[in-house]
Amino acid sequence: MKKNLIIANTYFQLITAINLCINELKNDVNDIILTDRSINMEEVMKKLKKYNIFHNIFFVKSKDICTNKNKIKKYLIYLFNRKKIIGDIIKEEYDYLAFFNYDLLTYSIFDEMVKINSNAKCIRYEEGFNIYLSKIENNKINSFLRTVLHRKSLYKSTDFLYLYNPDLLCYKPGYEVKEISKLDKNNLQLKQVYNDIFNYNDKEEIKQKYIFLEESFYCDNYPINDLDLVLKIANIVGNDNLLVKLHPRNNFDRFKKYGIKSNNAIGIPWEVIQMNNDFSNKVFITISSGSILASKLYFNDKIKTYLLFNCTDNMSNMVNDDYYKYLEKINNKFGLDNFIIPKDEKEFLERLRNE
Repeated sequence: MKKNLIIANTYFQLITAINLCINELKNDVNDIILTDRSINMEEVMKKLKKYNIFHNIFFVKSKDICTNKNKIKKYLIYLFNRKKIIGDIIKEEYDYLAFFNYDLLTYSIFDEMVKINSNAKCIRYEEGFNIYLSKIENNKINSFLRTVLHRKSLYKSTDFLYLYNPDLLCYKPGYEVKEISKLDKNNLQLKQVYNDIFNYNDKEEIKQKYIFLEESFYCDNYPINDLDLVLKIANIVGNDNLLVKLHPRNNFDRFKKYGIKSNNAIGIPWEVIQMNNDFSNKVFITISSGSILASKLYFNDKIKTYLLFNCTDNMSNMVNDDYYKYLEKINNKFGLDNFIIPKDEKEFLERLRNE
């Protein structure tokens, strides 16, 4: 029996970690680290503890260090004061570290694991569509530092990559790829856990026809005119017919002052909302959110969907040649007949007016 330590920085990472431990890793002993990279994660942790999914659950405040733009300060802390990042979590032997993010928390945890078990290995698991696009591993600074300091490479130590749709991968990784069990709407055990820990009320009805999925642009200070687009959408379909699903990391509602309703349940992952609802008569709208692809990737629903990455002043930082290749693979597997990608804002608004 293997003992695994899993790091989950985001809600979707936690969704996948739970799914893995109920299915693919169910015969192992699994501990998990949750972090403050998503809002209310400590509250989620309290509810998660009553389920016997994880042997131990740890909470780490890593946001200020891992997202700090002062790289010198970040790496000084990593080199000389790792305890400030991870505390005393690593006290026993682990066989595997499962993670998505290559960041200072992951490096610090793995370095401490290797001190106790020099044969410790890694598992990488799906966060969203980014992991399908290109082999994003350690950046140059991290690779240089780890080589100079004689630290084990996480990439070379990785045995498995867990994905929901391995056949959509746009590159050949240097390790074995395994499939994760799908997020089945009929899996009542999984649905109950998700609804409980994320405080989702399955009696809440979404009455609006048009649902806009906000992305992390605002949280990350990325300049893009998503608010302007939402206001134009509301002007056409009406405020009462539009709902904005706030990004889980955004705890500020930019849309309220314009009379546009957003979901009251801030912090509930979109995948959980979709597990509980039939959206076949709705219209999804987003710029480039990977969550909106969940309707195809995890549930194979057929929902009219607008992708608006051609309709903004600045192109979404998610969209590149690999992104188009990925969409093509999805189309070949599932069919994207219900997905509409307008060539510009004018075409999109005209389509909306004619619905």
